[in-house]
Amino acid sequence: MKNIKIIYLFPILLFLILTNKDYILLGNEIKIINIKEDIENKPSIKNEEDIDLKYLIGKFNYKIDPNFTLVDNKFCREQMKLRIYLRKEVYIKFKEMHADALKSGVNLLIYSGTRNFDEQKSIWERKWELNFNKLKDSVKTAKKILLFSSMPCTSRHHWGTDLDLINLNNNYFETGQGLKEYKWLKENGSKFGFCQVYDDKSITKRTGYELEKWHWSYMPTSSKFLIQYIKKVNYNNINNFKGHHLASNKEINMIDNFVKGINSTCD
Repeated sequence: MKNIKIIYLFPILLFLILTNKDYILLGNEIKIINIKEDIENKPSIKNEEDIDLKYLIGKFNYKIDPNFTLVDNKFCREQMKLRIYLRKEVYIKFKEMHADALKSGVNLLIYSGTRNFDEQKSIWERKWELNFNKLKDSVKTAKKILLFSSMPCTSRHHWGTDLDLINLNNNYFETGQGLKEYKWLKENGSKFGFCQVYDDKSITKRTGYELEKWHWSYMPTSSKFLIQYIKKVNYNNINNFKGHHLASNKEINMIDNFVKGINSTCD
């Protein structure tokens, strides 16, 4: 009787194999399943093709976006309490990393998280006024700001995936507790998905911003956003702030030199 059932099911199994269907055999029954559909229906980031242009260039309100959450004060520098938001999946992994770091006497406090277009514009234009008044040249002014600050529409902080941690001074991380913190991040950050995207370009020969030991990115999400940014954003989309026309200037070339100019070991 058992052999008869196997013979009966054989033509059906052969059909499923030839038509590339996924199936499981449950006793005397065959259940057709769709593995691809099951994977796609699990909670995840939006499909890459659905990532909105306005999101990529920071022109949205992350405080009401369901993908974002307010960071608990205990993870923030004193002056930044009740002000820092991150994508939810980034926050989960950061908390895991924070807990692990505490075991080694390292307290990873967040200095800055998500910044939208308006917030980045405020930083950029404040620095523009300060530097243009001294330099009297728009290209030199932009290049001076771009040592450490992004043009609006081009910052990775727009995405809610990038963090500035502990201190915004490279020298702090060279001795004492700062050195201990930096070494821990270098040795352990990748275990939680984080990478220092702006390494020492005098050594690695990447383009763009100067060394930022404080800037760490959650790569499982940000790498997908970077791919979509390169596909969808052009220089016409970088606008509405002082000096925006310089984004495509041959001495600056924001997308190729700065947006793409990250640590090659971050993936």
